[in-house]
Amino acid sequence: MAQIILNSAAAILIAAAFLATAATALRNESQVRVRVPVKVRDRHHPNG
Repeated sequence: MAQIILNSAAAILIAAAFLATAATALRNESQVRVRVPVKVRDRHHPNG
């Protein structure tokens, strides 16, 4: 019985870690997509 509880707890922790990682990855992608055009525009001003 204790093993079932421990296994369930481990599965929940793994799932939570996976979701946290996925959420962080999505946030980083959205931030990178927003920041890249800004950097490109800044680079074009000195060159142009």
